[in-house]
Amino acid sequence: MSVLTRKQFLKRSKTCINETGNQALLISELINLEKEEKIDNQEAYKKIKGIMKGVETAFFRYEVLSPPDNCVSLHLKILHSLITLQESIAANYDFVVFSDDHEKEKAEKLEESRTLLDKFRLEFRPITTEVDSLLIK
Repeated sequence: MSVLTRKQFLKRSKTCINETGNQALLISELINLEKEEKIDNQEAYKKIKGIMKGVETAFFRYEVLSPPDNCVSLHLKILHSLITLQESIAANYDFVVFSDDHEKEKAEKLEESRTLLDKFRLEFRPITTEVDSLLIK
């Protein structure tokens, strides 16, 4: 794939950020429902699989982009934040598939999922601001 122009890269980055933000909201909502025990495992499983697919699609679409030299670090930051979100989703998936016999492990996985989601949010906000400011220039 040829190297994208700065503007093309930033527009695709913004698209990825929007898609990722939507998936982060969905996983946050799911974690809250699970914490409050307002969702059964079968429904949670369907939701987590859909979220996983959405994040994987965004990741693979973004990963293959060839950023211009002055945007390589931004590209890596976005990929790193996507990996953090995927780790949160994987921990939540583990929570969903653990049997009820493993309550302690389930609780730990749910907490790990929340912690990783919070880490993602801390990484994601500055990236969003950076992309928005670069698009304005």
